[in-house]
Amino acid sequence: MDKEAGPSSFAIVRRVRQRFGLKAGHAGTLDPFATGLLVCLLGRSTRLARYLVGLDKRYVTTIRLGVRTDTGDAEGGETETTEVPTRAEIEALRGEVELRVPAASAVKIDGERAYRLHRAGQAPEMPMRRSEIHELEILRFDPGELELALHVSSGTYIRAIADALGGHCTALRRTAVGPLAIEDADEELLLPPLAAVPHLPHQELDDDGLRLATTGRAVPTEHEGPVALVHDGELVAVALGADGIAHPETVLR
Repeated sequence: MDKEAGPSSFAIVRRVRQRFGLKAGHAGTLDPFATGLLVCLLGRSTRLARYLVGLDKRYVTTIRLGVRTDTGDAEGGETETTEVPTRAEIEALRGEVELRVPAASAVKIDGERAYRLHRAGQAPEMPMRRSEIHELEILRFDPGELELALHVSSGTYIRAIADALGGHCTALRRTAVGPLAIEDADEELLLPPLAAVPHLPHQELDDDGLRLATTGRAVPTEHEGPVALVHDGELVAVALGADGIAHPETVLR
């Protein structure tokens, strides 16, 4: 899905569920103000989310520099003014970094969601999270405004990057989730389950392997880690390979 600005990720999933009449979920949330790629899973394929949530993400974001907000985006209240960073300081924000999780996030603080505490007027100390910024490209750098293209590890808050630069996000668009790209988003197109795991090695099953995998029994493999077990072009299961054996974890067929 190419999510529009405004609705929550849950609202988009609800729209998909009502349209197709199947249970639905997504493989990584987007803030309501954000747009871009939201990978939705339907029916039995909702069980594939575990193989997608840890994938790297790509974004394009616009950051207003010089002003921090309490949410890291334009919806929050201004908290302080800051000095505008130099181009060199911006480009130095690559590699492994420690970023503070935004107050308006789903992270739990003492058992409660941080965004609920924030809405209640509480200001808990937010934890630091280690992230990997694989790529950072400056697309535009005007006085007071910055546009970046980013390739980051899973779980990286782009609002936290904006905050680290002394600013806040005014626009955010996700362009890729692992190998899945925004150019392929099409609300009219329902893809087969195999399309959700192009990043996993594929192993073709013969008839005996099909019989074993569909009943949850192990099959021989040369792969280590998650492997997509395929028969006649269809995803049968995702298995975990180790020591020459693949044990099915998620059986779809």
